[in-house]
Amino acid sequence: MANSSDMNGCVMLALSSFRKSEKAVDAAIEKARKVKKLMVVYVADVNLARYLVDVAYGLFPGWRESSESEMLVQYQYAGRGWAAEVADRANKEGIAVRTNVQIGRFADVCLHVVRLEKPSLVVTTRSKRPEWVRKFFGSPVDELIAKAGCPVTVV
Repeated sequence: MANSSDMNGCVMLALSSFRKSEKAVDAAIEKARKVKKLMVVYVADVNLARYLVDVAYGLFPGWRESSESEMLVQYQYAGRGWAAEVADRANKEGIAVRTNVQIGRFADVCLHVVRLEKPSLVVTTRSKRPEWVRKFFGSPVDELIAKAGCPVTVV
């Protein structure tokens, strides 16, 4: 496992509870073969819990918050497993890997990691939302593209 300063110039694979893709993993590993460094970022997206636990919580005080929290912890745990699988695959190809699994908003977490790690490229994928939703509410991937300061490949 490489330390943070060793990850400068790495390829960053950005995934989340909304954004998982074997194509993105394949593309990131392919690109990382050249620089021999991969940063896998997985975000247990807070918006997922809010979408799934959007209930009239007045009848059950505290239920919504505890349900969101429990769900996010489960997605964070699943994200660690997903990131570990990607890391194992990359390690077998001689690529140094670091993983970073967090609970948060996709664009915020990814942009924070970009500022710290200074990757040469970010590889990600879009969530499966209708185009009109992306246009009306905005897109975390579009925000990442606009603010990353390095190329972002969307697979």
